[in-house]
Amino acid sequence: MSEMMNWQQLLSDIRCGSSHQSTTRSQKERNEYDKDYGRVLFSSAFRRLQDKTQVFPLGRNDYVRTRLTHSLEVAHIGSSLGMRAGNLLRKKRKELKSIIEPSKLATIVSTACLAHDIGNPPFGHSGEDAIETALKRHDLELPFEGNAQGFRILTRTGDPMEGKGLKLTSAVLGAFMKYPCTQSYSAAVEQGCITAINKLECKKFGIGEQEREAASFVADHLGLIPRSAQDGKNLCWCRHPLAYLMEAADDICYRIADIEDGYFSGILDFNHVRKLFSPFLTKKELQYMKDLIQKKEESSCVHYMRALAINKSIDAVVKTFIMYEEDLLQGKMAKSLIETSKLADSLKKLYDDAKENVYQSWEVIQVEAMGYKVLGELIDFFMEWVNNPTSGQSKKVAILLQAAKVFKDNEGREAREARLTHMLDYISGMTDSFALETYRKLTGIL
Repeated sequence: MSEMMNWQQLLSDIRCGSSHQSTTRSQKERNEYDKDYGRVLFSSAFRRLQDKTQVFPLGRNDYVRTRLTHSLEVAHIGSSLGMRAGNLLRKKRKELKSIIEPSKLATIVSTACLAHDIGNPPFGHSGEDAIETALKRHDLELPFEGNAQGFRILTRTGDPMEGKGLKLTSAVLGAFMKYPCTQSYSAAVEQGCITAINKLECKKFGIGEQEREAASFVADHLGLIPRSAQDGKNLCWCRHPLAYLMEAADDICYRIADIEDGYFSGILDFNHVRKLFSPFLTKKELQYMKDLIQKKEESSCVHYMRALAINKSIDAVVKTFIMYEEDLLQGKMAKSLIETSKLADSLKKLYDDAKENVYQSWEVIQVEAMGYKVLGELIDFFMEWVNNPTSGQSKKVAILLQAAKVFKDNEGREAREARLTHMLDYISGMTDSFALETYRKLTGIL
């Protein structure tokens, strides 16, 4: 019989990074997952998402989404997915009634969704590539991955009070871990040195070098199935079943919302958007939309179609989740819930159209090009401190990076790597506006 995870362990509320664990709780108190939601919501890393580009450059108009509004919408969808999945699981398996509370499942998934982009750098989807490209100029083949940076913030660097990171529950961190593997494992799979059991888990890496211990802590408490020998290097585990719901919430949101934003940004015309959303509508709903069109309320039509598409996608994903529950618990689910759902083709068309007509638009390419220029030159400037910490310029850079009191002017590989990591934490944590302002001041463009 295949190894199988169990829901009771998968919902562990043991906290990662905390020096103490609460053992007695009043029934009237907030549950541990509610506290996690607040910890993410009030974190400085989350607040900075309000000034980070989602797809369209900030300031174009007040309607289009930022990383912050996108994350809030994904969290709302994740809450619906968790609640509906919890209710159906209790109906499907009577023995789960004492283990699964739908409201808690909803909070776990929504909290993971709230944090899903917390490690992304400024300037949209190209920010990661911009950082990697700049590092290559300094002979550093160092991949930068927003998912791994997010896990680093949650478990190590984010607003530490006591212990490390935000000290979230294992269940929330498990749901957050879209790619529960280290960079070395993911690279070994890509190079053909390791045969992946499930390629979906290691398509990218989600665990940085310094976060291996935290990842092991989470995986052990949740009972995630290991995919590799636990040698401390090439670490990988199967996904937490709720990570599939977190992923689905993000997929639903950006595939549908990017088309809506494309319309309100003037890139996509109404008839084009109407054709894309029509597969999600019933005959009755299509007729209601025609009535709106006759009243020349095209913007209301787009809002209406977007809402229906989201709701029906949620229904399709939850049904797929329940249908494949056993595969999820055995770590056998090799496709996303979106790809396996009955709306897979319709949602793929939205994404393909966005790639062709939205992501390649002049406005989007402009902000991505700006990201390469700004982030690249900032990294070039800060690398002087990484490589030569005792130089005159480096003394000033250390102050800019808020590192003067933390790092001594030590030489050696480990000290250099520590400076490099700190610099990347600082760069990736910048908002678009702060990065641009810093670039202008350093280059004399005021």
